[in-house]
Amino acid sequence: MLPSRPRLEGWNPDSLAFAAKTVRDNGVAVGEAVSRAHTSIGEMPETRAWKGPAHTAATEMFGRAKTRTDALAEYTSAIATALEDGAGSIGAARTALLNKADAIDMTGQLRVSDQWVVLVTGGQMTAEQAAALEKRAQAEQVTVNGLLSAVSAADDETADSVMAAGKKPGFEAPDPTGPENLLPGVARPGDDVPNPMTMTGVMQQAMLRDIEMSQTIRDTKVETDGDVTTTTHTMQDGSTQVITEDNEYKWDRGPTLRVTHYDKDGNFVSQTSTVTWKPDTTYALRGATTTSTRLADGTVLENTQWPDGRATATVHTPDGRQGDIPIELFSNPPAVIAGGAATGFEQYLAQGGSIPKLSAEALGDLRVGAKFAGPAIGVAEMVFNMAGAETAFERCVDTYAGIGSIAGGFAPVLVPGAGWAVASVLSVAGSQAGSAFGTFLGNQFCSR
Repeated sequence: MLPSRPRLEGWNPDSLAFAAKTVRDNGVAVGEAVSRAHTSIGEMPETRAWKGPAHTAATEMFGRAKTRTDALAEYTSAIATALEDGAGSIGAARTALLNKADAIDMTGQLRVSDQWVVLVTGGQMTAEQAAALEKRAQAEQVTVNGLLSAVSAADDETADSVMAAGKKPGFEAPDPTGPENLLPGVARPGDDVPNPMTMTGVMQQAMLRDIEMSQTIRDTKVETDGDVTTTTHTMQDGSTQVITEDNEYKWDRGPTLRVTHYDKDGNFVSQTSTVTWKPDTTYALRGATTTSTRLADGTVLENTQWPDGRATATVHTPDGRQGDIPIELFSNPPAVIAGGAATGFEQYLAQGGSIPKLSAEALGDLRVGAKFAGPAIGVAEMVFNMAGAETAFERCVDTYAGIGSIAGGFAPVLVPGAGWAVASVLSVAGSQAGSAFGTFLGNQFCSR
């Protein structure tokens, strides 16, 4: 198997050597005990202790027993040898991989994740420095992949050797397609991480690195123009999240908080804004708070909550269609998504809000090196965590960006549920994935 970094750290290959000694010693002990009994019975006629038909039958019985226990000792010796060899090969491969990962971590510029993906450490850096570190990460990934493959090979070879040692006495491995594999401990464990020995695994590693770089702040710039403050967070991959606090006076609404996401090529991906309406505004919106997310294709997802707790969520498509989204969808919205990246909803959710709303406090806490996915990805995760939504969006993204199958494939190595992994495609694929998300929302919630 391909273990995660925490799992490999918990492995103790030396325990295989101890187990081998126990297995071998027990086999020898049983064989010697039966052999002594067989020898003693055979000597009884000479000492006139016992002879006759009964003695002959007993001698034959213990002769058969000795043959079987000799085979048992041979079997346990073969098993012990396989375990001893495995202790050496797994131990050496494990040490080499962990030492390499620790050495990369100690550089302070790169780090190795739990999935053995070499990432750029967060911190202040220029675009040129980020690009150079990305190339270094890619080069180090090749070395890490070789060492990880060696661990997997040693583990598999040990398991194969143990099973091969058992075949002569009659051991049969469970049918890999049989129902017994549903029982714990029967089937071989699956991989914890992407398989670097396959093209899909290598692409999954690259996407995990791309997602990390698209959500890690490398530079921050703050500009103030009158009552409008604009904070631009540039990510390691060159994409930007632009936060605008608009405090200019407007008769019908309070201050507006906006987060606009541009991909690394400068293309618009999404914009999320939150505003609270004043009592002087139109009757329908008095005192309400509205959070809307506009996507690259023009699709708008709008949430509104009134002071009495009433709430609505609606999707508006570019072709004029409209549909309601069940409020229950937002019953467990993400504050910090898997991987530790913030969404901007944190403080509001901590205060018991039921509909996602941008929080100036949460956005104000962002610093260079922090992870920020943005509110649109937070909204996307809520949508994709619905039953069946992952598969539908994978098809949608596959149509627009050609990467849906890869996105869907690596979700299990991160967290249960594919919502975060698929939503994070918005970070990597930029405006194309933003358009795909809009198409998905329209098809999912709006009548045709």
